[in-house]
Amino acid sequence: MTSSARPLTNVDFCSGSRMEELNKLMEELERRESSALQGRDLRESCQQAMKYVFSLIEQLHPLPSPNSLLVLQGGLCSGSLDVSPVDLGSTSPLSCPPISYTILVPILRLPSPTLLHQTSPCHYRVPVSLWDPPHPQLSSSPPFVSPYNVSVWFTPSLLSAVSSCPIPAPPHLCQEGAEPWGNCTSLLFSNSSDVFLRFDVVPVVEVRGWPAGVQYLEDWVDEEQGPPRLFHLLPWGAEGQWRVSFPGVELFMRRCLHPALSRVLRASVSVLRPFLQGSDAPGPYVIWVTLLHACERLPKGFLCQGHNAASCFLGLLEELSFYFLRGSCPNPFLPGCDLLSGISRGPYLAHRVSEVRAQPVTHLREAVKEAKEANKGGERDEKEETEQREEERGSSCSPS
Repeated sequence: MTSSARPLTNVDFCSGSRMEELNKLMEELERRESSALQGRDLRESCQQAMKYVFSLIEQLHPLPSPNSLLVLQGGLCSGSLDVSPVDLGSTSPLSCPPISYTILVPILRLPSPTLLHQTSPCHYRVPVSLWDPPHPQLSSSPPFVSPYNVSVWFTPSLLSAVSSCPIPAPPHLCQEGAEPWGNCTSLLFSNSSDVFLRFDVVPVVEVRGWPAGVQYLEDWVDEEQGPPRLFHLLPWGAEGQWRVSFPGVELFMRRCLHPALSRVLRASVSVLRPFLQGSDAPGPYVIWVTLLHACERLPKGFLCQGHNAASCFLGLLEELSFYFLRGSCPNPFLPGCDLLSGISRGPYLAHRVSEVRAQPVTHLREAVKEAKEANKGGERDEKEETEQREEERGSSCSPS
């Protein structure tokens, strides 16, 4: 009598990968990347650097007051904003460490989008008449102020503040560089443990309300706990236009993601970012949008099961490959906007994503390895902090 073997229902048909191994690798990647800020010295360095950058921004004039800033974890090309390498015009002028932030600085706050001139569902023009009093370098501008017009005074002003404002004394923080990057500015610091911290500072226009034709965003707004009804105009758009973006709402949405989906997003960005940041590529933001499209059609019960993270990861890769082949990825919030419009390397990108899909374990292992190397400094700080606590406990004594 022969006994039938137990069916292997946890094996991916296309790659032969075991779902259990994929889940473990994604969990390890999440643990490695999340541990980057665990060391006490590193946390203090980040706080000190952020306060310093805030003090630099306070020196820029004229800016709306009070000037609250939106801070996003991850640099410009981390996928938190709708930005591609084409928008920035060149590769990053400074190194891109794993610990990085993007700071959105409102140079203008508007009570309603009706004050703007909408040229498409995803683009606006900003009238120069909205600046009151007008900035000296904008007074001679055409009727509409382009992102480049703004960068002409914003970037030099920020760099001038950097050169005139003393950095906090070593060994806490060291300024490594400050360079313009497209219409924004990048600042690089290091701490006493030779860990690098990067801040990308982006001038934006903040607008109360929603653009015409917006969808789904109202479902996420809560007067008490949710984000306010406002959107931002990013300094990237054809022919002097500004691009519509919802970073405040999306930040809230990311925080509400089930841990399994957050793990899928992190893993997808880690394995796909290298070629999504190449020339004529859309940037990693398209991964986030693809996940949102999947959340619209998949049952919540499936998405909230931790063991389904591997299936979601593989499905996300397949969906991305399909989008690139089709050359279209609709914006989930703005009907009529397409993230892949004008991208000419769709078939190439689809092929690269398919390569990852064919060997997901190999690419996840490589991402885990890179995370280990990148976080050695943070792990060392955490270990030293633990040893110090144990030593303090061991040296305590009671009177005899």
